[in-house]
Amino acid sequence: MRVGKTWALKGFALGPMTLRPFAGERLMAVRVEAPAGARAPAHSHPHEQMTLVVSGRLRFRVGEEWREVGPMEVVHIPPGMEHEAEVLEEAVFFDLFHPVREDFLRRVEEG
Repeated sequence: MRVGKTWALKGFALGPMTLRPFAGERLMAVRVEAPAGARAPAHSHPHEQMTLVVSGRLRFRVGEEWREVGPMEVVHIPPGMEHEAEVLEEAVFFDLFHPVREDFLRRVEEG
């Protein structure tokens, strides 16, 4: 059980981006640091996702809709919905997932 513990935000590289996952029992926050030009290609997953931009600007496609977002704006991605993103300006953002992305935790453990 991860309740009540503080975890060091160890990370892993995904292309030019650094992802730093933090997981509770049923919810995960992932701090993402990304340079301008970084991309998350079109994909989908069974997790519900919200992305909160802290700094920088991103362009998201969720389903057929494109949207540009900046600091303190949020994007919601329903489970199973195809989406992609492009970093327009160097950015820090948080991806929130439910349920926890065990694949991300394994990547951190594998180092």
